[in-house]
Amino acid sequence: MADKGTKTESAGKRDTGKSSWQERKLEKVVRDDIDIISRKTRDQSDFISMLNTHDNVLYQLRMNMGRNRNLTFDKAQEFIERSLRIKEEINLLNAEMCQLMNWDYRPPRGFTNPLMVTEQGKRTKGASDLPDDGTDHMNSSAV
Repeated sequence: MADKGTKTESAGKRDTGKSSWQERKLEKVVRDDIDIISRKTRDQSDFISMLNTHDNVLYQLRMNMGRNRNLTFDKAQEFIERSLRIKEEINLLNAEMCQLMNWDYRPPRGFTNPLMVTEQGKRTKGASDLPDDGTDHMNSSAV
């Protein structure tokens, strides 16, 4: 009687030289430009899918601005600023939900808790507080 491995191979499966999706994922884990995101909710799966697309589109936008007649530097800057405001809005949303549940909010690296009170007694700026003056409030090298 043949063992399971031989039976599977003889049942029509052949080695095509392609790695499985699990093997491809494990290969990507060691790259320094890959992060692992757990998903506990369907909302998170939606965010992950949108962020993967956003990452690719934003990269292409930055690489192609000025090369495509329709993609001006001003329009690219507008998209980048909108992206930054959305990140700040998500940071604020997370802080507000944590506050409601009496949890300490620890924002991700590079962000501050928008609900923290400064020494002057003022709330730190959140996304809705940012002026729409064309300046990059997150990173001076946004473009």
